[in-house]
Amino acid sequence: MCNDDKLLEKIAYVLASEHRKNILLYLDSELHTPKQIGDAINVRTNHISNLLSQLRKNDLVYCATPNIRKGKLYALTDDGKYVLNYIKS
Repeated sequence: MCNDDKLLEKIAYVLASEHRKNILLYLDSELHTPKQIGDAINVRTNHISNLLSQLRKNDLVYCATPNIRKGKLYALTDDGKYVLNYIKS
């Protein structure tokens, strides 16, 4: 069990939104574009972009290709992987 307050807050933040939870589940061990994520979890791409921005601010995902304009790839941070492991258990 985690006793780090910041990680517990991140777990609660993700669990408060089915979309955030589904994004983390979809990014499990793979890189994906916002379009791929949106198609997989049935959410419009513009909403996915907003969700990814929020997840980035909470250090749960990162953009692996920040210098390109279209088709950016996203992945989980170490904190994102920890939260995902907690959700999956």
